[in-house]
Amino acid sequence: MSMPSAAELTRARMARRVVALVLVLAGLLACALSLLNVTGGVVGNLRFLVTTAFLLLGPGWAAAGFLRRAPAAHVWLLTIGTGVAATLLVGQIMVSTGWWHPAGALYLMTVISVPFLLRHAVVAQ
Repeated sequence: MSMPSAAELTRARMARRVVALVLVLAGLLACALSLLNVTGGVVGNLRFLVTTAFLLLGPGWAAAGFLRRAPAAHVWLLTIGTGVAATLLVGQIMVSTGWWHPAGALYLMTVISVPFLLRHAVVAQ
């Protein structure tokens, strides 16, 4: 097994930074669209896509950003697995407690994920 070159590591770090920044923007956009109560039309479809993408990838990328020099496949598998697990766990907690507030859960997930995503945008491993 050979060690990756410095150029490959730099490209990987830049890619991780860009993904982290895109996810921060997606989280903030999802929250803004939720606050504006956008429900129909093209913007409503955009809200659905952005919110789903953020909830499936944001928390996972916040966790996966701590992997050092892991292959891209490992990072993406951890990202998707953690994102799906976190979203399902929050949904199950809402169902079990009877506190059904998806918008509040979105805001909570964003508040928890964005600081870590910003850290990964600055200090990509």
